[in-house]
Amino acid sequence: MNGLMLTAASAGDSRMERCTVAKKYLTGFAAILMIAVSAGGQIRAINNPGGDTVTLPFRIPDGQGNQWMIFGNGMLQMQGPQPVVGQADMLTIDGNQPTITGNFAQRDAKTGEIIFDNMNFGAGTATRRILFDKVDNSIRIVDIFKNPQNQPMLITVDLQSNVNFGITSSTTVADPKHAQNNIGWVGMTPVGRGLVEMYAGKGAKIIPTVDSQPGSNVVQATIQLSIPPGKSAGIMHFLQIVQTPDQGQQFIADLKEGKALTSLPKDIRKIIVNFPSSMGLAGDYEVLRGDEFDVVELHSGDQLKGTLQVQSYKLSTFYGDVELPTDQVIGLINVGEYRPRQLVVTSDGQIFGGQLQQQDIDLQMSSGQIIHVPLAQINRVGYRKRPGESDEWAFTKPFISMRAGDRVEIEMPNTAIQVATRYGMLSLDPSTISSIAFQSDDNRVHEIALTDGSKFAGIVSATEFDVNLATGAAKQAVHFPASAITRIQFAPAPDDVDPMSPKLSLLNDDVMVGTLIGQLKLDTAFDTLQINAPEIRKITHTAPGSSEVQVELWDDTTVSGQLEDPAVHCKLASGIGIDVPVALLSEYDQPLPTPSAPTVDKIKSLVADLSADDWSKRETAQAALESMGPAVLSVLRDLRPTSPPETQDRMDAIAKELTHGEFTFSQGPTTRDQ
Repeated sequence: MNGLMLTAASAGDSRMERCTVAKKYLTGFAAILMIAVSAGGQIRAINNPGGDTVTLPFRIPDGQGNQWMIFGNGMLQMQGPQPVVGQADMLTIDGNQPTITGNFAQRDAKTGEIIFDNMNFGAGTATRRILFDKVDNSIRIVDIFKNPQNQPMLITVDLQSNVNFGITSSTTVADPKHAQNNIGWVGMTPVGRGLVEMYAGKGAKIIPTVDSQPGSNVVQATIQLSIPPGKSAGIMHFLQIVQTPDQGQQFIADLKEGKALTSLPKDIRKIIVNFPSSMGLAGDYEVLRGDEFDVVELHSGDQLKGTLQVQSYKLSTFYGDVELPTDQVIGLINVGEYRPRQLVVTSDGQIFGGQLQQQDIDLQMSSGQIIHVPLAQINRVGYRKRPGESDEWAFTKPFISMRAGDRVEIEMPNTAIQVATRYGMLSLDPSTISSIAFQSDDNRVHEIALTDGSKFAGIVSATEFDVNLATGAAKQAVHFPASAITRIQFAPAPDDVDPMSPKLSLLNDDVMVGTLIGQLKLDTAFDTLQINAPEIRKITHTAPGSSEVQVELWDDTTVSGQLEDPAVHCKLASGIGIDVPVALLSEYDQPLPTPSAPTVDKIKSLVADLSADDWSKRETAQAALESMGPAVLSVLRDLRPTSPPETQDRMDAIAKELTHGEFTFSQGPTTRDQ
């Protein structure tokens, strides 16, 4: 090898030492020269342990031995005999494929991910990360979209796969937590193998629309993304080759979303929107966990493994002394440079910050030796996962998150919370509040979310919150300054707002889930109309910025004019009354308006006939109610709880017929204010 010169470290090195040095150089040189030739004859390095640049297309096997080719736009194609997939997860944004600069991608040295970080679309940039997981034989794809603008960006993301040989059977896979949401798809081919795609996690808030037409060999998932100015949003999805439909559905059921997220970098994990957050993060810090042993990580980067010997964790916090049993703790994080404080993380997601009273952490090494590690030298401490431990934090109890990193469970307060809003001063019962965000990327004001799905901006007037900690035998009373709080959560956000619930959408992006009440006076070109608010199906402005509105009634009557009252009165589903300025109203939508009083009387008469002794009379009444259309549903929903079983069954059949199965009476009776 011309130009390769080997020199001994000193004149005294023996021939054997020189041979050893030469062997090391040659081994490293040979590793660099290891190459692979793709089907297209391209040559590229594949064995650089420090990561490398790969030329596209790039061939790579999955955990099942299938060969895949990755192309320049991030699309995957299966290779070899009888390939099931001709095209997998082709990405389009607003109908166009992103452009790529250069015919190459990067490979992460640690994870083996193939990373496309040179993709562009419209006014934004995109990154695709592809990981072939050899443990569960799946392919994980993460797409990240960055909005560099100073205004919000709304994009439509499509993921399209093309299955070879035609699809003999296909099925969408519903979220076990929310049966109306499809999070995956399984399609089988005549060659005895098929494809499973998972587009969202179980319990995710952002889900795709999955489309696979009968007779087609294409499946497409569509996700709408809203990206704030200067921010990024990511979506994660999985695919796998399966032998049976049951195997595909089982893959989706068994996938541990928390584990899948944990292997991603922290900054990426935080922006994934279509999978629930995992237990891997405590605020901005990553929780260390051991596999077979507990772990103590030092500031130097060294990791000591064994069994932690801590009896309990005693912290001095600004809200008092707290003692946490070891069996409740999963990790500890040292934060701060000049005066470090400790964050102790519990198995239910609480984070207690303060000064740890013990100055050493005892660890029994696998050899049996017990060492005392000074707290000042520790970066993180992590326990191995315990039997029965959940993969995700549920956060079902009230808690407060603070700017310093603490997140502690509290008892529900019993005093009202005063909030100044555009709609006046509101006195909110804590039981009606889902959360209050004191620190928001979008608003300088506070964001209040209610348990009924309403959300609006406001200013909480309290300067501090007097609450009781829920942890510990004694319910310790503490005082949290409002300036130190980032978020209060009294109840989990509602999983889904009933699509048949009435809703006011406002121009400032506030949303009120509730019904208009009282009477509205509408000045028209010919007269002043008095309209019962519960009879209104929809209100919109006749033109952007116009003071005139168009009102659609329960019987499809539409009339335009100007409302005399500058505000409409709304009763939220949570029971709160609120006045909404007409000028702020974008749209009011009531899918189940109340018919007029004479029509209600007619519906009640027909409902009485649903339980008649004469079968033909029951059938006639049911047919008559169906002929009246969806206007009958609000009345039926009020009458159903007190009706006989057969009448309830017929009401259910009427609802199914009128809404094509999209509406049920499971939400219980409505409250009408005529």
